[in-house]
Amino acid sequence: MKKCLWCLKSEPSISFKKKAHTIPKSLGGENINNNVCDSCNEYFGNKQEENFSIEEALKEAFNITRKRILLSSKPKKQVGKFKSRFFDIKEKKGKYKIQYRTSFRFNTHFQIKLCNSFKRGLYKLYFEELNRQQNIGYEDQYNIIREYARYNVNDLPVFYFKRKFGMVALTEREAETPTLKFNRMKYLYSNDCFEEIEFLGHVFGFPKKEFSKSSFENYYSESVKKKQDTFLTMTIIKKFTDIDITWSIMNN
Repeated sequence: MKKCLWCLKSEPSISFKKKAHTIPKSLGGENINNNVCDSCNEYFGNKQEENFSIEEALKEAFNITRKRILLSSKPKKQVGKFKSRFFDIKEKKGKYKIQYRTSFRFNTHFQIKLCNSFKRGLYKLYFEELNRQQNIGYEDQYNIIREYARYNVNDLPVFYFKRKFGMVALTEREAETPTLKFNRMKYLYSNDCFEEIEFLGHVFGFPKKEFSKSSFENYYSESVKKKQDTFLTMTIIKKFTDIDITWSIMNN
């Protein structure tokens, strides 16, 4: 009898007929989590009170990064056209021009709402991959992730690390079919309360269970120490533009 990772309901009261991509298919994601029920899967993909879904906010944050990598490489297979509600990207002689569409707004309300959906999407990506790869996630300690990502209860922080240099280690097919590999780089620091991941060259940290002030201070100290040679700052993202969505570090 299958049990949903998110709502914790079991068959036959719920169904598992649809494929639940851990990374949006529109980003090239191919991995499937078989423990996400149809209702929860649809929730993340459907527009909520805002005019965008959680998965769409996640995709838009990495859209330009992925496109820029693909433009500079020669994909072995068709990876789909660049589609974005918020941005246009043009390439000429190796130079890139990013244009914002009218659907992307810089006012505080829009930025905070879009950022919140992105953060929930990042937790979704992490949690479903954690479950798929390590077969964990049903434990009570992960309820804070379930409550925030699936039900928008409370507000969990997400930290973004800004690089010093425009040098990123990527696998050959990473932009074609992005994956999430845990502990892939030496500068990533995780402990019992906090996790750090790197996805398409962007590094994030966040709590994965309840934490105290002292545990955060310890995490911050150890994380900064590991990154002192390669990263500038750690920002608690509150607006969507707190992320380097245009991947401007690669212009340097």
